[in-house]
Amino acid sequence: MSAIEKTNATPLYLQLKNKIKKEIRTGILKPGDKLPSESQMQQEYNMSRVTVRNAMEELTGEGYIIKVQGKGSFVAHTDMLRLPIGVTSFTEDAKMQGITLTSKVIKFGIEDIQTELDRRFFGDKTDGRILVLKRVRSADGVPVTIEENHMSPDLIDMKEEDLTGSYYDILINKYHMIPSNKGRRSVRITFADKEAAEYLDLSLGTPVIESEMCVFDMNGDAIHTVKDIVRGDNDRFLTWYV
Repeated sequence: MSAIEKTNATPLYLQLKNKIKKEIRTGILKPGDKLPSESQMQQEYNMSRVTVRNAMEELTGEGYIIKVQGKGSFVAHTDMLRLPIGVTSFTEDAKMQGITLTSKVIKFGIEDIQTELDRRFFGDKTDGRILVLKRVRSADGVPVTIEENHMSPDLIDMKEEDLTGSYYDILINKYHMIPSNKGRRSVRITFADKEAAEYLDLSLGTPVIESEMCVFDMNGDAIHTVKDIVRGDNDRFLTWYV
């Protein structure tokens, strides 16, 4: 596991917890793998016993690890790891399912806020402007969703990153923003317009699932809103959005 950032405003226990969780969800740590002891992690990360224990207790409570008396902590053998827990990325979930995920960026730039959801979410923090990242995401070559993320224009330097990969990896590793809490979410059935039909390879008017969600960090600060238009004709992929 890589080093914890002491200067990061995120509490140390949460950094450690998220680091271990990410390595489990991406397959670096596999079911049955033994984790370092709490004392080893204390020394490696220069953390207190309480800090390490808090991280491990939350991982245990969420089903990521199990503790065996006298033997230590192990990555859990459970289907729970294959379900979206908390705020996770499509990229991580796809990897856990053995799916090859690809993305195509169809829009990136700063725009005026258009929706009431964004106006309430960002308030007066962005002067009525948002940064839009819109992508078509495909699983095993099948276009699954049109994903549109709205965030602060302060993140415009994200254009230098690989936007076809994991959006959350960029937020966490470059900007130290950890998506931790879901806010308002709406889901409804709509019908594919010309854009959705083209990008999702559907007939015009095909029923699709449209969802909107707000995502905050652990302090309750706004990170982004996301709108997904998801094809509903393949339940193998639909599970990520239910």
